[in-house]
Amino acid sequence: MVSNGYKQSNDDHTLFVKKVGQHITMLIVYVDDIVITGSDTEEVKRLKKYLGTEFEVKDLGKLRCFLGIEVAHSARGISVSQRKYTLDLLNETGMLGCKPADTPLEPNTHLKRKEGDPVDKGSYQRLVGRLIYLSHTRPDIAFAVSLVSQYMHDPHSSHLEATYRILRYLKSSLGKGILYFPHNHTLVEAYTNADWAGCPDDRRYI
Repeated sequence: MVSNGYKQSNDDHTLFVKKVGQHITMLIVYVDDIVITGSDTEEVKRLKKYLGTEFEVKDLGKLRCFLGIEVAHSARGISVSQRKYTLDLLNETGMLGCKPADTPLEPNTHLKRKEGDPVDKGSYQRLVGRLIYLSHTRPDIAFAVSLVSQYMHDPHSSHLEATYRILRYLKSSLGKGILYFPHNHTLVEAYTNADWAGCPDDRRYI
């Protein structure tokens, strides 16, 4: 890839980027799965042809699924979700038949250190880690996941209960994801709110 004018990302060594004028082409690889995208259709075709001469590859067409992320194309735009990933997570944690919740957190939730009985650290870290990955397509759980992830080094029962609350919310919203609408700009709008001195442990923002 480097010999073909691509630069390897310093943040993610599996990502290669090539910029020519106003055009950009990107390739990312994970084991034996490769995703190619970009604004230069001719470069994409050339890259596919080149890869075919170096490796035994098969073009599967438009991206449908990658690392548990499902991609759907429509006239409205491109939607990404992790429905199957969510179902598998609920099944593996025994929460597939749980009672759904309307929100990822109980109202006015304020978690504290060492609140409740200690729980298995490894299991808690694996569960929260999977929720962190899920939040890539579920920004609606991002705040709740960031909250429970603060206690991965010393989890207690109150933290685990809050994590199970997130799972109950996921049960009620399995099909949610992100829809990218087609538009003519690259502006990103973000909204945030902060709870002044809301953390009961250190009185910082949460």
